Amino acid sequence: MAITVYDILKILQVLSLLLITSSAFSQNFDAFIIGGFNVSQIEGDKLSGYNKAGIIFGAATRFKLKEPWSFQQEIVYYQRGSRATDKELNADNFSFKRLDYIDILLLGKYMINEDWSIIGGLGIGAFIHVKSDVVENKSVYKPDLFGTLGAEYALSPKWVAAVKGQYSLITISKIQDAYNNTLNFSLRYRLF
Repeated sequence: MAITVYDILKILQVLSLLLITSSAFSQNFDAFIIGGFNVSQIEGDKLSGYNKAGIIFGAATRFKLKEPWSFQQEIVYYQRGSRATDKELNADNFSFKRLDYIDILLLGKYMINEDWSIIGGLGIGAFIHVKSDVVENKSVYKPDLFGTLGAEYALSPKWVAAVKGQYSLITISKIQDAYNNTLNFSLRYRLF
């Protein structure tokens, strides 16, 4: 019996729920609210450039390990997709496609100093919805398994700015090779 992406998604959901529950009894963690935006493209759709902007919002918990390491998990809503340039519109391609996901990310964090950190890991995105100017079949899209790498900067004890790149490790479409390619920028507010 082969493990599917849906099985991995279920395992990550259970793991995230356990981490959130256990964090309620731990004093060695931080909790954050996340908000920001991203720019993205779908590699394989014959459009180029990071022309599609979208919003991101969610929450994260970070568990402190042995200095300078910590472990972070995030649950975030992402709008990804692609948008045609003026030149591509003249070629009669679709003009935009927005793909909505709920992502669960498991990340390692390495503190360089008090202000700067490097963050990276894996995530899985549950596909929710597609919006486009052409008729789209929602059943064509699959969950997104991706790698992510980025940096965080502590603006203050409560505010953190982050930039991350994400790239699909498997195709997100059942009918063609297509990969989400995203740069996201966020502010994180530490609740406790």
